[in-house]
Amino acid sequence: MAFKSESAADRAYRVLRQAATDGRLPTDRKVTEDGLARMLGLSRTPVRAAVGRLLIEGFLQRRAGRGLWCVMPTRAEMQEIFDIRVRLESYAAARAAERASPDHRAQLVASAHRMSELVGLLREGQDPALVSKIQDENALFHGTIMRAAHAPRLELLLSSTVDLAFVSLTLQRYSLRQRVRSAGHHHEIAEAISAGMSDWAGRTMEAHILAAAGTFLRDPLSDGGS
Repeated sequence: MAFKSESAADRAYRVLRQAATDGRLPTDRKVTEDGLARMLGLSRTPVRAAVGRLLIEGFLQRRAGRGLWCVMPTRAEMQEIFDIRVRLESYAAARAAERASPDHRAQLVASAHRMSELVGLLREGQDPALVSKIQDENALFHGTIMRAAHAPRLELLLSSTVDLAFVSLTLQRYSLRQRVRSAGHHHEIAEAISAGMSDWAGRTMEAHILAAAGTFLRDPLSDGGS
């Protein structure tokens, strides 16, 4: 729900972001600031500000000589991304269990504890700033696993496949219960890697990603309670 104090730029951002995630912005042709302004009934100034935010988040892309494009994946592409994540990230977790340094293990355990503390501060009407901190901690946790795996080619493959905006969108659909479950997965993955048990680490990461897929793909156009 929009608040009365919401600025024109904030409203433009909110509406355009929802249109991107709902699939109402075309992914097969360019869009223009003028066209978006007309769609929203606003001037170009707030729309330009909103476009800037969406470019940073990865929902829009400015292509040289081709204008603005919405880059949200289709449902079929979302399924493919999750399939790739399951395979690559579970393999990374298994490698990390075999190769992680004591420092990496300590970092993962500390990150899992911070995630639980952040989730413990949440309520169903959650603070966007707190959700942002959770997303940052999630990125840190998964990034640490990739570094602990000592597999730069694997990290390159994953980063070229999984868009940051897609990960952010997935996390934002989590309900409080789902966030608690996800934080629990982080603890178990960290424990498995610390114990050097590659099968346990890989299978827990697989469950972690599959749970995210189940949440997102069940109804990709809804808010998912979060």
